[in-house]
Amino acid sequence: MQASVGQLFNSLREKIPELRAAILITASGGVKVHASPDFRIDADFFAAEYATLFRIARRTVEDTSLGDALEQILISDKAILVARRIGSGDVAVFVCGVDQHLGRLRYEIRRLSEQFILV
Repeated sequence: MQASVGQLFNSLREKIPELRAAILITASGGVKVHASPDFRIDADFFAAEYATLFRIARRTVEDTSLGDALEQILISDKAILVARRIGSGDVAVFVCGVDQHLGRLRYEIRRLSEQFILV
């Protein structure tokens, strides 16, 4: 089933009230964002920086024979970010408030990523 980033965001938002944004960074460098009205982000800057960060982590995992990186978690003092590889090169990044339960967030993202192909 194909879904837009907005549809994915809305589906997750029903289960994860702290979800602030869903950002799709395509392998070709494209950016698609769907965010809460109170969340502002420079999407192009974020995508460029985070895509680089994820590629470095992915290469590190591969070079050390730990397998293939599927997910990355970053926790700051203001947000929780979970990046999940979708397909061969796209990365979906989900931004939540710091009060979100990480286990529930990861479960819902994993479940949805198995159901949807992002467009």
